[in-house]
Amino acid sequence: MAAVNQETTSVVLNQPNNSGLHIAIHPLTLLNISDHYTRTVIQQASSGPIHVIGALLGIQTGREVEIFNSYELQFTLQPNGAIRIHEEYFLTKQEQFRQVFPVYDFLGWYTIGHKPTVADIDVLQQLMVYNESPLFLQLDPNEIPTPARSLPITVYESIVDIVDNQPQPMFIKAAYKVETGEAERIAVDHVAHAATHQEGESSLIAHLSGQQNAIKMLDTRIKLLHEYLQDSIQGRVPKDHDLERQISSLCNRLPTISGQAFEEEFMTEYNDVLLTSYLATITKGTHIMSEVTSRRHLMQT
Repeated sequence: MAAVNQETTSVVLNQPNNSGLHIAIHPLTLLNISDHYTRTVIQQASSGPIHVIGALLGIQTGREVEIFNSYELQFTLQPNGAIRIHEEYFLTKQEQFRQVFPVYDFLGWYTIGHKPTVADIDVLQQLMVYNESPLFLQLDPNEIPTPARSLPITVYESIVDIVDNQPQPMFIKAAYKVETGEAERIAVDHVAHAATHQEGESSLIAHLSGQQNAIKMLDTRIKLLHEYLQDSIQGRVPKDHDLERQISSLCNRLPTISGQAFEEEFMTEYNDVLLTSYLATITKGTHIMSEVTSRRHLMQT
């Protein structure tokens, strides 16, 4: 176990990253990696370690890097644990992507694991032929992110450090952010809603369930604020004037529901909804009566 730990820690520099590189990852890349890993787990019959490798594509402008897409890489696992990337497949896929996305360049690769190892350094040396300093994105499916909203991924920059007077490729952690465009937000939201629908469940039920959960969450947070204000008045907790100003500002932004204009507008919309419901019921009843009349005429003839 000690040898494995030494192998892992010796390839990552434990120092601040001052490169100034700004990395933005788009959701499609994360979905591709997650899908790649899930399919590999399902398709793998044995209980051995999972090996997943793919290329990262995007645009780099100066110190700004945006990762837009990814694709899977074919490789061979050597008996000694080393990984050999299939160069011909890699070049073919690069050419195919360049025909569709001419501005996308090869920026790095991704894999699955907890920490980088010497095997990842070997992959780095193979891919440095196509990018002098490729990025390395590692997904840890067994990690429980803290805080809960963070992602179980780590991005590393590749650098060359002097070890025993010899140049040695190394990794250093890099900060990243998840960036989405309007089209991506719509697509991800659609995927998230589609994934929550159970078999035989209508879209109306899913919509109402979402509304119910949102109302429950709002009610819980309002009760929490109310309890805080009560405890603050009674002296059980110290007063935080900045927080109280934020609560007051939030309350002032809420629409009033006691005015004459609100009641008139509410009753108008309420009557419109009832009228629409009545019209739908009358139309359905008329249609049923028409079918019954037609069947009766058919039986008489």
